[in-house]
Amino acid sequence: MPLPTLASGGLHLRRTLDSGQAFRWRWETSPDGSEIAVGILGRHRVRVSQDARGIHVLPPTSAAGRDALVGYLALGTRHRRGGSDRAALPAIESALAQDPVLARILPHTRGTGLLVQNPWEVVISFIISQNNNIPKIARSIDHLARALGEPLGDGVHAFPTPERLAAAHPRTLRACHLGYRAPYVREGARRVADGRLDLDALRVLPEDRARDALREVPGIGDKVADCILLFALGRAATFPVDVWVRRAVERLYFRGQRRSMRELRAFARERFGPLAGYAQQHLFAYARGHFRDPRDS
Repeated sequence: MPLPTLASGGLHLRRTLDSGQAFRWRWETSPDGSEIAVGILGRHRVRVSQDARGIHVLPPTSAAGRDALVGYLALGTRHRRGGSDRAALPAIESALAQDPVLARILPHTRGTGLLVQNPWEVVISFIISQNNNIPKIARSIDHLARALGEPLGDGVHAFPTPERLAAAHPRTLRACHLGYRAPYVREGARRVADGRLDLDALRVLPEDRARDALREVPGIGDKVADCILLFALGRAATFPVDVWVRRAVERLYFRGQRRSMRELRAFARERFGPLAGYAQQHLFAYARGHFRDPRDS
């Protein structure tokens, strides 16, 4: 029996899943030419597509997988992130459009939402992300899941638990194409497994204290910490700055003039306030699509 179609709530599935927040999604083409996203959410393999009618949950996705997807995409329920109503994406974009630069960008990026992800998976994914590109990040995470994750059938594996990853042999981690990040991944897993890094506790700390706690973990600097705050811990006012976001802000707001990380953070806080994380996603997506440089990997 087919699962019900979900109202999109203004969410653009492809733009959101391809926005650099998550790395376990792949795209397939159905016989009728439509695009199907295939991903792993916890212990569920889900298949989903979108058209003008809404978001379609496709077989063999289970009812439990469908429920996991609803929460992950923040559809059908009201999720709160840093004071912003996740269900009101059009209202958020209307507020962002008051900024003249974002008003020009939004026609190219509209519908890019913030996912509701497992904090543990985000921590490891973004430790892997440092000095890396999205295809290589996805490949490393896939190898980790195959090597250490619970088999879910049909060659699919769950993301490894903290305990399993913490106990992994260094040789196993090296085989997952982690490079110099392998010891950082193992140490991050150990700190989550033994409770030294309490991700639930970070949700209620002031942003600066939560960032400082994350930065105590080897391999987590300012940018990775900010990604974890935004993509895992519901801090929608956080503004991660990578090469793409820096390029977008400096070109679009400062006429190409270089700005320090501190200046960029202060600018985002003043300019976008509690919606800085959403603004960051639109700037990131626009820069990747319009500012490509042959030297970028």
